[in-house]
Amino acid sequence: MSSTILVVSEKKNRDLFGLITREWPHLKIVFAESTVEAEYLIAVERIDMILMVLNGRGQEIFPFVQQAMEKHGAKKVMFFSNHDELNSTLRAYTTLPAEYLNNILASEGTLSFTKSPVHKHVEHKKAAFDNSPLSTFDFKGLVGDSPEIYKLKQLLLKIAPTGTTILLQGESGTGKELIARAIHAQSARNNEVFIPVDCAAINDSIIESELFGHSKGAFTGADRNTLGMIRSADKGTLFLDEIGELPLSMQVKLLRTLQERAVKPVGDTKIYPVDIRIIAATNCNLTEAVKKGTFRQDLYYRLNAITIYAPPLREHRSDIPLLCDYFINKFIHEGYPSKRFSESAISALCAFEWPGNIRELENVVRGALTISHGDVMGRESLSINLYAAPEEEKFVETDKPASIASHEKDAIRKALHQTTGNRRAAAELLGISEATLYRRLKMYSI
Repeated sequence: MSSTILVVSEKKNRDLFGLITREWPHLKIVFAESTVEAEYLIAVERIDMILMVLNGRGQEIFPFVQQAMEKHGAKKVMFFSNHDELNSTLRAYTTLPAEYLNNILASEGTLSFTKSPVHKHVEHKKAAFDNSPLSTFDFKGLVGDSPEIYKLKQLLLKIAPTGTTILLQGESGTGKELIARAIHAQSARNNEVFIPVDCAAINDSIIESELFGHSKGAFTGADRNTLGMIRSADKGTLFLDEIGELPLSMQVKLLRTLQERAVKPVGDTKIYPVDIRIIAATNCNLTEAVKKGTFRQDLYYRLNAITIYAPPLREHRSDIPLLCDYFINKFIHEGYPSKRFSESAISALCAFEWPGNIRELENVVRGALTISHGDVMGRESLSINLYAAPEEEKFVETDKPASIASHEKDAIRKALHQTTGNRRAAAELLGISEATLYRRLKMYSI
């Protein structure tokens, strides 16, 4: 996991600190010219250390440092200045509790980085990551080092090698398929197939044949035997996305397949054994669906051996700069020009609610690369509403799985508003099919 250091300094010193990242690529540096900017960055980033170039402001920044220690839990604060100012500044900080004083460091000048405790801190973090199992885990594009994503990765590290059935819950666009692919990549089945199935995108009239296969002559047009997706995933992993959209009749047959580890194709008298790992995903509340009778309780219990929650992007905003870099590099390999976001654009991205989550961010980055002029993408290149939503429209943090449906309704309404009611464009913005959007509109009476 990378270290993030906040440098509070005038612009003229940025190049000096920028040299640091060339020697320590695991280090991320963010800059602020004032304590106001610094307070915002601390709120949206997970800061490991704050470096402050005093330049005569030693005593003025005391309230900021105290708040960083008390409110935000900053790990270390280091001052850079001349000898006299350092001494007078440190004397002013003697009123802080002892545990805070232990985290305050000082160094003369701005280029003594390699001689300072900062160097030891960065090298320790780098060594800890290089020796961690996370450094060898193939996360398949699951980008982020926020506390939320770090916990998620730790959990995946534990459960991936097992063959346990897994249920992924989270809003649309949170990367549930990426999580499923990461689990498969680190499992004993990683050399076998990974087959994703969007249960909401398959027509109800053919879903049985698509999942379980059929024999020749089973129905009009069945001119040959087909394996179906379940038997095609034999020895590998079957990812059932939007499992809540599966018709009740198919839920019964899927439950029997899971219990007996065998499949009976449509129109066939034989039963074929299968060895698969099931990873199911949903953006709806299956507990409520069970109560309403739209989802079988016995299937829910069978799928719910381990439940993983994919956090929405608004819950790990500090990963947005990393995600932007990831998508920019991805699109560069697809032929897009090499560009970067301005600091004001990054600030705007970090402040946005992201109803479409990571998938929406990816589309915004692609759009910015397309329409922006020059090498720097400013706020004007962002195809999002930069103004905060009215208070009553903002998401409310409740019990996470139970609030998924309400978040989804809000995301759909906002997508329709941004696209002036164009359902096809709204579906693209949300990263779902039009068929799924129509189902959601009907389900939520939107």
